[in-house]
Amino acid sequence: MIEHFRNLFTFVGGVGMFLYGMKTMSDGLQKVAGPKFGNVLKLLTANKFTAIAVGAIVTAVIQSSAATTIMVVGFVNAGLMSLSNAVGVIMGANIGTTATAWIVALAELGSAIDIFKPDFFAPVLFGISALIFVFTKKEKVKTKANIFAGVGLLFLGLTLMSTGVLPYAKSKIFIDSFEIMGKIPILAILIGAIVTVILSSSSASVSILQTLALTGSISKSAACFITVGQNIGTCVTTIISSANSSKNGKRTALLHLLFNVLGGLIFSLLVLIAYPFVKDFLATRITLFEISLFHTGFNIGNTLILLPLSNLMVDITKKIIPDNGEEEEDFNLSEKTQAILDERILNQPAVAISTVRNEVVFYANYVLKNLKRATNLIIKERNEELIRDVVTHEEQIDKTTNIIVTYLAKINNLSLNEKEHMEVEHLMSICSDIERIGDHAENISENATQMLTDEVAFSKRGAEEMENIINITLESVESAIKCINGDDKEAIANVRKLEEEVDRLEDVYRDNHIKRMSAGECNTVAGIVFLDIIGNLERVTDHANNLADYREAEDINKVIIIKK
Repeated sequence: MIEHFRNLFTFVGGVGMFLYGMKTMSDGLQKVAGPKFGNVLKLLTANKFTAIAVGAIVTAVIQSSAATTIMVVGFVNAGLMSLSNAVGVIMGANIGTTATAWIVALAELGSAIDIFKPDFFAPVLFGISALIFVFTKKEKVKTKANIFAGVGLLFLGLTLMSTGVLPYAKSKIFIDSFEIMGKIPILAILIGAIVTVILSSSSASVSILQTLALTGSISKSAACFITVGQNIGTCVTTIISSANSSKNGKRTALLHLLFNVLGGLIFSLLVLIAYPFVKDFLATRITLFEISLFHTGFNIGNTLILLPLSNLMVDITKKIIPDNGEEEEDFNLSEKTQAILDERILNQPAVAISTVRNEVVFYANYVLKNLKRATNLIIKERNEELIRDVVTHEEQIDKTTNIIVTYLAKINNLSLNEKEHMEVEHLMSICSDIERIGDHAENISENATQMLTDEVAFSKRGAEEMENIINITLESVESAIKCINGDDKEAIANVRKLEEEVDRLEDVYRDNHIKRMSAGECNTVAGIVFLDIIGNLERVTDHANNLADYREAEDINKVIIIKK
């Protein structure tokens, strides 16, 4: 009895070490790469074939098809990738995830070349990495050491798993269990899916299956159907991650499920049709190499069969998750932002930063629209309903600011490189300046309320000056928003020029208006409102100038002087 517990604990410990090794290796690779994987996905997915290649390569490197697919959900959710292009990446991700199975298959190499087997040098690899991690102070070196430590842990885990199961190589219960699964495909598929859901990794569950295959107890039939279940089970993580996303985000997760389920059904039907002719072959024991071969062949075959049907699959997801048919009301900005900034993509820092950056651009444009509403109250139509609209939108702006800044704080607590930390800190500051622009819009709406209540208006000359400074201010904010998503030199220069122009005009118009008030051309209430509005507009351009400053910063040590 004690021996059974020892074997069980050894196997469970091996699983834990394997999973931790995979995560350590994956985290290290992603940190070293930074946003590169995200940029590759965005830039090279216009063509379905390149999308498949990119999905396969990225997944093979980061060792997680779920992570790649969650990344894709994030891009589609943020409007950076179309559903059509997402199909190719998802198909490629399924192919790329088979890389781990081929690495594990190296365990079948003959003893004559043991020195080339990963588990032979894994302890040394882990030991050297640990020493580097302990004694070095350089973060980049530590990150790279973590990658190799993860590889070492992964193979040490595989060794422990095989040690735990080998004593049962000839166990009757063990052999009978897999024979039953081989004869009842639905049972094998369910077991494969459940194990994958529990582990949240198809790579890990396939590797465990390969370890069990070392006992010589698993038939080809059982292994193949378990692998089909594992491919279906890996969709669960993606579906969970899309729960609070936009409709296109949910459709992306559904595409992943649809692709894997359809592939599983096609394979199962083919096997059932061919079963009478290949019955004896399927009953024979499967090897690690054959599991890798089937896993790869299954996913490549699915891609070849279903790629021509990809547009149809996209249409099916749109029918299952239809549009409302009506333009969505924009009073619920905070709810949309909360849905897009999904906490489940926080395990992909580069993707999380990319997603929040694009959401900040959307949020900034929302604030710009509210500023336009407020200024229109001054130079065009004034009524209580339009004033309430500005206030209602400002409430959404305040809520959204809190959501974005809270999300950025969570990202900042992750394992980031220096460039990513700087990006997060800049985005926090950008949100602060954008929120202040929204506050000035609300101030201007209060000025409109006063003009409406006291039934006052500007003189003809005053109205012309007000319209001119408003137009320059709006152009300044529009140019500043272009700076958020990239270092746009032309936009930055325009923000600088317009900010200086508004500073100059505020002084000139202030003097002009005081002279008009002294000459009796404008009453006192209108005069006070005029001066208050141009003061708010001048501060708006200061905050727009701050946005350009943040994006122009080229290294983490650059000092930025911010106007408040």
